Amino acid sequence: MSEYDKLDAPFLTERDTEYKMLIEVAELYTKQKAKTAEQKSGNATEIVIRKYLLKEGFNVTLNPNVKIEGSKIRIDSLLLKPKVSQNELVYVPDKVDTIIEIKNNAVACQSATIKENFDRLRKISDNFRFAVIVLSERKGYKHEITDKKLKNKKYHSFTLVSRRKYPKGGVYLKSNIIDMLNKNEMKKTGEWEKLIAYLREK
Repeated sequence: MSEYDKLDAPFLTERDTEYKMLIEVAELYTKQKAKTAEQKSGNATEIVIRKYLLKEGFNVTLNPNVKIEGSKIRIDSLLLKPKVSQNELVYVPDKVDTIIEIKNNAVACQSATIKENFDRLRKISDNFRFAVIVLSERKGYKHEITDKKLKNKKYHSFTLVSRRKYPKGGVYLKSNIIDMLNKNEMKKTGEWEKLIAYLREK
């Protein structure tokens, strides 16, 4: 039995927020192919996740590749303190609540790189919180990003959709997303709700 089959979670449906995210990312990715880097406001996954965090009422940054004063590390997104401007490129530490890393799926060495960056940022302020959002991944995949691999109780990973496989042609094809849904090859992990609860903690 595969790790996917062992996962006690419901199959993803068209009504689920996570499915809408997958479809929107695939559609946006296709549109972005014709654009230059300067025309993009971050990669497709970052843009879509940011949109859904904003819909939940979070004060998150609107620009990609933001930085914290005292560091050269480019960060996918930041949850800011209340009433802090969302349009800055560099933030002073006391205006930041949570460092957010956003990934479409996991590839080699991402866990180690993310941990290294989080370790460096934590030296700026021990008050930062940390979250990694992975849109979809195979349960048990050797490069899967997990809390265990991040090796710090302050670093939390949230994988929103568990896939049975990596489809031929990739996870940015809308037809692949629809096909996996129809074949019950994706499960809703409940991690989106856990992420929202975590970000709302005071």
